[in-house]
Formats: sequence, structure tokens, C-alpha cells
Amino acid sequence: MPSINLLLIENIPQSGEILYPHLAEIDDICYQVHTCLYSHLTPGVVAQAKPNLLVLIAQGDHVLKEVQTLQERYPQLPLVVIDPSDRPDLATQVLHHGAQDYLSLQELTPNLLARSFRHAIDRHQVEQQLLRQAQYDRLLVQITQHIHQSLELATILETAVKDVRELLGCDRVLIYRFLEDWRGIMDVEAVVPPWLSALGDVVGDSCFTERYIEAYKRGRIHVVNNLETADVAPCYRDLLTHYQVKANLVVPIVVEGRLWGLLICHQCAHPRNWQDSEIELMKQISTQLAIAILQAELYQKAQREIQERKEIEAQLLYQARHDRLTHLPNRWLFEEQVRLTLSHAAEHPDFHYAVLCLDLDRFKTLNDSLGHSIGDLFLQAFAKRLSRCVSPQDVVARLGGDEFAVLLNDIQGLEQAQAIAQRLRERLSHPFEIDHYTLYSTVSIGLVMGDAYYRSSEELLRDADMAMYHAKTKGHNRIDVFDPVMLQQVRDRLHLEVELRQAIEQGDFALYYQPIVNLRSQSLRGFEALLRWQKGDTLISPDVFIPVAEETGLIFELSRWVLHNACEQLQQWQQRYPKLQSVGFTMSINLSANQFSLPTLVSEIQQTLGHHHLAGQFLKIEITESTLMQHLDSACEILAELKAMGVRINIDDFGTGYSSLSYLRNLPLDGIKIDRSFISQMDRSQEDLEVVHTILVLARNLHLDCIAEGIENTTQLQLLRSLRCPSGQGYLFAPPLTPHKAEVYLQEHIL
Repeated sequence: MPSINLLLIENIPQSGEILYPHLAEIDDICYQVHTCLYSHLTPGVVAQAKPNLLVLIAQGDHVLKEVQTLQERYPQLPLVVIDPSDRPDLATQVLHHGAQDYLSLQELTPNLLARSFRHAIDRHQVEQQLLRQAQYDRLLVQITQHIHQSLELATILETAVKDVRELLGCDRVLIYRFLEDWRGIMDVEAVVPPWLSALGDVVGDSCFTERYIEAYKRGRIHVVNNLETADVAPCYRDLLTHYQVKANLVVPIVVEGRLWGLLICHQCAHPRNWQDSEIELMKQISTQLAIAILQAELYQKAQREIQERKEIEAQLLYQARHDRLTHLPNRWLFEEQVRLTLSHAAEHPDFHYAVLCLDLDRFKTLNDSLGHSIGDLFLQAFAKRLSRCVSPQDVVARLGGDEFAVLLNDIQGLEQAQAIAQRLRERLSHPFEIDHYTLYSTVSIGLVMGDAYYRSSEELLRDADMAMYHAKTKGHNRIDVFDPVMLQQVRDRLHLEVELRQAIEQGDFALYYQPIVNLRSQSLRGFEALLRWQKGDTLISPDVFIPVAEETGLIFELSRWVLHNACEQLQQWQQRYPKLQSVGFTMSINLSANQFSLPTLVSEIQQTLGHHHLAGQFLKIEITESTLMQHLDSACEILAELKAMGVRINIDDFGTGYSSLSYLRNLPLDGIKIDRSFISQMDRSQEDLEVVHTILVLARNLHLDCIAEGIENTTQLQLLRSLRCPSGQGYLFAPPLTPHKAEVYLQEHIL
């Protein structure tokens, strides 16, 4: 027979006895009745009685207050009010305050009483279930909202375990996070005294790793209602006993198929039958926590990627602004610093600054001879020393190659800037210990003072670089201060380059021909083809435009043009005057250093001769001593190939460069040309006369032809004849002639 525990609450002792006769007549239920005065009612009394139903015997004027108090203190228990007197107006108010039923004594019957008690208990259970479900739903909504509103995983987890513990009335709620070796750490906890805290404990459960991992991955729920009677592994029982657990509910937290951790409820005070609704709630909370964990992991991954991207961006920005070898600011960053200085100087008229450009003298020789690795180490050491030689407010940069720049901020004026530049030059000339080498270097420094004239960093760097270039051309290891004349010279040179390119395109060049004569008979031996630039009515000397052509690479195009046109002219003359071949009439052309370095030189000369049907013996190539010495390694092979074609080789401007018996003896040469500087002074200088005499003796002993350049008067001619110089050229015989005048000269002196 089912049993129901009743707790009768009386205001007047024994007033509840009025129910006993009715209860006795109820056959299908056994009622266990406990009584207590309202004034003596305590939670302890309620706990001892363990009632299924509270029954209040309503007497007096404080019934509503008593009902309200009972509902507040014991909301988990249903309440029925029985009124010995019939007060219909009280019934509605009692029910409104939470009682399940109101019965008057006059209407009381055993069946009514039994039905009222049964319905009260059933209705209260339904209400409690609905209330719990509402609480569960509210908790899920709160957790879901928190997940959507926050990326702080720790806060989400801490709030979740606290809310679960309060809602389910557990003694301890834990989140157990797995480590890589399947040990776990008690990561988050909500616990009430007097139970031990497990927070931070690391647990290695061999039973778990052997039996439960795969099951938990598939969503297994582990329920222990009573540890004493549960069928669990001994090591797991020991673990739960250690943490004072009597009942245990474990739900896995699975994040995208990965077992991340466990959501655990502990009941420590007593065993507990876990309800299906509680288990379902834990599963839903676990799902929401998995979402929060995944969201946090994705956020952390995104943050890491953002941080990595920022680091990469910072690194790229650093690399974009700094020189990779020396880690000094590069040109871009240096110009930016100069722009800042310009802005500051514009606002502060008393602020003075200067820009230095430094270039290592002969660094290419060091780099080529010792290798690029030693060259790089030297540049790094140079950069460090240079940086240590300036003040913190100054900026040192590497502009590229062996060129550096320094921005001197807040100086007194030009005198201080020059003093700093001098100090830099001196300190940088001290030896560098690189690897096992002791290396020396000097620097050429260009200096420009900032003033109101400058509007951009480009202008300042341009002028400092111009002054540095000027210092290098003056002999290295010196300091030059920028002068506006330098800028004008550069502009003139650029203008000349533009005009030179236009002249090549428009065909403004012409060949002039200067006779080479036999000094004894004054018969014509050949012509030297000389390039002239016809600019309007003015002939521009090669001394003006040839250096520009060599610097810009236009010399290659000009040299090919000279070779082609000189050979074409010789071919035409040979066709008109066949006697020229029999007398060995030759055409001489000059090769520049740039052209001599071309690997296609020999083939180009061969193709040109073939194109114009000329034998090589009628072409003479003139090369300066300096050109020959620059390419000494390849010169022997090139000259031998030219000789094999019949082409004759003369050394031009002999005596002004690397005169050497060794190369004269070893190279396949045909003749030498005595430089005009000796010829022009030989009639007034005994020293120059002796030099000419020595060259002629040398040429005869080496079986070389000899041509004197720049013969301008008969005294020079007589001296050269007396020294037995075989050939010569100069204004005494004829200046460089146009093709027409040269042909007239040809007719007069050969034909």
C-alpha cells in the first residue's frame, strides 16, 4: 500500500486531530502523520519528518501571512490549507499565495481529502518540473547569450559551473580539461564547503585511458547514483573517494569530434538519483560549452594569425625601411628623416642641419680581390663604426653598394659640419680587423648645408651626392662642400647627353680624315678617321662628347658607326683609285676602352671588312696604352685574332700611360704613335726631345712602326727626320679633312 508522509501544522495544539477520522476511512493509502505547532516549525523539523505534503490548519487572522511564509521557506513541498470555519473569501487568496488547495471543515469527506492530497502532490510535482525546466532553459539561454556576447572563455566556463552547481544543488561542479597525454587538469570549479577543492589538480587515470576515451568521444554519459553500490573500476572508485564523492555525473565536452574535456557534477553529502532532465541539461550545457570553446579557439587562432600578420607586416616594413646587410636605415627611410628635418627647420629658423654622402674609395678592388663575403663583413664593420661616430640625434643610412649618408641635426653651421666630416674621415681611415685580414679604406665625402633654398630631401641628397662625386674625381679621401657650379656642370652634362642621343638619331655625325705621311718623302701613307659632331654650324670636339658617350654606353653605337663608315669610305676610294691597294694605303680608326671589352669586337670587325670587301691589311686599329692595360688578360688573344685577319695594331698616345717593354715585346703589335704632348715641346725642351729619341730607338729595336702626332712646324719636322722617325701627322701637313677635301688631298699626293 502506498504511503504518504503528512506534516500537520497547527496554531492551536491538537487542532489537527479533526482530520484523523477522515484519514482512517481512506483504505488505499497509508498516511504517516507528523504534527508541529507553527511557532515551533524549523527546517530541522521538516527534514526529520520528510513530508510529502504540508497541511496547515487555518485558524485566526494570520492565515495568509503563514501561507506566504511556508511557501518562501519550503517551496519544494506542496501545501493544503484546511479551515475549521467556512471563509470563501479566504480561499481565493490562499490559492493565490501558492497553496495547492483550500478545504473547509464543513465540506470535508474522506474521498475529498484523499483526492485533494493526491492532486496537491501531483500538481506540485508538475509545477516543480515546469519550474526546473524553465530554470534549465533560462540557464541555457544565459550561457548561449554569454557565448555570443563574449570571447572570454575562462569567464564563460566559470559562470557555467557556478550556475549549474546552484541550479542542480550539487556540492561540486568541475570542468576537466585533457592534456596531450590524456591526463587532465581540473580547470574550472564551483564547490561549497566543507568539501575539498580540486581546482588545479592534474589527474592521471589509467582506468580512464584504457576504458573510456573512445566511449566519451562517441558521447557516453557516465552516471553514478551511489558510489558504494556502483559497478566501477577500483582505481576510478579510489579517485572519486579521494574527492569525497558519493554520486557522480560526467558528460563529455566534444569539440568538432575532438574530446576536449569533461563536465562533472559531484554530490558529496549523500547519494543522488540523477534525473533524466538533469542529464539532458548537462548534455545541452556541454554542447554550448563546446561551441564556446571552438569559438574561443578560432578567435585565438585568428588573434595569433593577426599577430603573426602584424609581426610579418612589421618585419616587412622594417625590411622596406632598412638595409638588410647593415640594418641601417635605407634610402627611403633616410629621405623620410630628411623630410622631417626640413619641416622642423621651416618652423625653426635657427635650426641648422647638413647632409653628408660618403663613398668608400676603391671598395670594388677589395670586394673583387677578397670576395663578397669579406666585402659584406667590411661593410657591416664600416656601418657600425660610422654609427658610433655621430650623435644620437643624427641619422646614418646605407644608400646602396658602398655609399652611405649621414644627416647631421641641430648643428651650429658649416664649420661644425666640416669638423664632423673631418672627424669621420679620420676615424674611418683606421684599420679594420675583418676575419684574419687587416683592411684599410678611405672615404670621399660630399657635404651640403641645409638652407631655405631646399624644398625636398631629393634635392639635398642630389647635391650631397654631387659633392661626393666631385671629391672622388679630385683624387679620393677628401671632403668637398657642394657648390652650385657643380649642379650647373651636371645639368650641362645631362643636356649634352640628351643632345648627343638626338644627334645619333638624326645622323649629325661625320668622319673627318687626317693624313698620315712619310716624313722623308711626305708621300701619303693613309688616313686616320676622326669622329666629329656637326651641331649646326659648329663642330664639337670629341674631347667634349666622347667621355659622355663612354659613360652612357652610346660609345658602342658611335664606334660601330665609325667602323662601318670608315670602311665604306675606304672601299669607295679603292674602287675609284685601284692604286691605293698597291701602295698599301691604310685607314686608321680608334677603339675605346668600352669597345675593346666587347666579346663581339673581333667578329664585328671581321663582318664589317667582309661586308665592304676589304682586306684586313688596309685597316689599322689604334688602342691607347691605358685601354690595353685594363684588358691585359684578354688583349693578347684579341690582338692575335685581329692579326690573323691582317688587321694592323698601333698603340695610341704612347708615352703617356703604362709604357712597358714587356707588353711591347709580348703583344702582337705593329706600331706606336708618339703622343703630341712630346712632339709639341721637343723643339723647346731637351727632355721631351730625349723622350722622343728614346721612343724611336725603342720602336726600331722592337721592329715597330712609329708615327709622330701633332707636327705643327718645320722645326719639329726636321728634328723628327734627324731622329729617323718614319711617319707623322699634324696640321703642318693638313688638318682633319672632310671626305671631299680628303679625296682631293689623296689625288694630289698619291695619284
